[in-house]
Amino acid sequence: MKTTVTPKLVCFVLALRMLFPASGYAANTLPTDSSTNWIMPWIRDADTDFSALEAEYRDHTMPLYQRLTELNQALKDPCTRNAETGFSLLWERMQLQDALKLEEDEHDLKKIKLRYRKGVEIVKMLYEKILSMDHHFSSLKAQQEMQKISNPHNYPEFKDARAIIEDKMKKKFNFTAPALFQANPYLSAAFSIVGLVVGGMEDKDKKADVEKIACIMDFTVRIHNDMNVIFYETGYLRDANMTLKRDCEALFSECARQVGYTIPLENCRNSDDWERLYALLDQLVGKSIGEVSAAGNAATPPDPRLQSRTQTNLQFAIDRILQFTNRYSDFVNQGNEYYKKFSKITGDYENEKSCSEILPDQFKQIKADIDQTLDKFNSAYRMPEVQGSKLKDMLYGGSEN
Repeated sequence: MKTTVTPKLVCFVLALRMLFPASGYAANTLPTDSSTNWIMPWIRDADTDFSALEAEYRDHTMPLYQRLTELNQALKDPCTRNAETGFSLLWERMQLQDALKLEEDEHDLKKIKLRYRKGVEIVKMLYEKILSMDHHFSSLKAQQEMQKISNPHNYPEFKDARAIIEDKMKKKFNFTAPALFQANPYLSAAFSIVGLVVGGMEDKDKKADVEKIACIMDFTVRIHNDMNVIFYETGYLRDANMTLKRDCEALFSECARQVGYTIPLENCRNSDDWERLYALLDQLVGKSIGEVSAAGNAATPPDPRLQSRTQTNLQFAIDRILQFTNRYSDFVNQGNEYYKKFSKITGDYENEKSCSEILPDQFKQIKADIDQTLDKFNSAYRMPEVQGSKLKDMLYGGSEN
């Protein structure tokens, strides 16, 4: 049978799709990993599920509403106003109204159930994104090289020239550089400059090496503080992401507990145990509306108290999920701003062109990693749908009624 969707549901779907123009559906225009790519299937599934639920409710209630209309018309007819006929019609109307109230209560709980399930799916998706960010921060590819490239002693040209300078300084002035100079790029650079002036190098050496040494010292001294900024702020982001990960796991445990599921999120993910969680959800709601008994094998009358408690508990979980999605979005926005700063830092070395010969490959890799991560914060990690009213409408039920 052909079904239609309610006007509010149509508005909801259109509002969601305004975030993703039709041209974005073309496979050849989508990035390999973007919010459009991984969230759109979920949006389409949600659209289908809410439409099906609304269609089921209409199919169940339409005959009842039609009969109720007939009864109301009959009760207005003077021919049916005798006591016996009127009482029969009035009694049937009262029964229909009770039946419609039961259908409405059952439908409301089923909507809450569907919103809860969609909320769990959101948590599942966000957890994958958090794990992806955690993997990036944990690998610390850039951080492993930051201290190296900002220390001139890690450059062969500088080490060779430094050895010559130290040898000349020792012969001329019986002076040996303290070990501390090797650990501090500023002291090392200052010593080398003084050594060049006082101890000196032969003209033939200067022609070949002084420019490279100058570039090395310029680059390492300028970049040292910048690398420290990136090092420590990337560490801060990793710690914040770990906190977000733990909070996501705690959120899942709290939400799953409402339906009697006690497996931690990481174990549920690793064992792909989602269907058991959803089965417990179906069983709880079924028991509340009288579809199954506590044993799960026989229908029972609806339990209004259990129904109210179940609806409250599921809505509580949905509220928590919505709050967490806002936190996730805030973190992604924060990471995006941090990596914009990192990109500007690594892109602002003013002598990059003239000193390109001595710039280490690690510096170029750091720049590439930063730009790649910034792109991920702008696309793969970002969830435009969790901002504004669209997701709130879905989770709070203001869009498909």
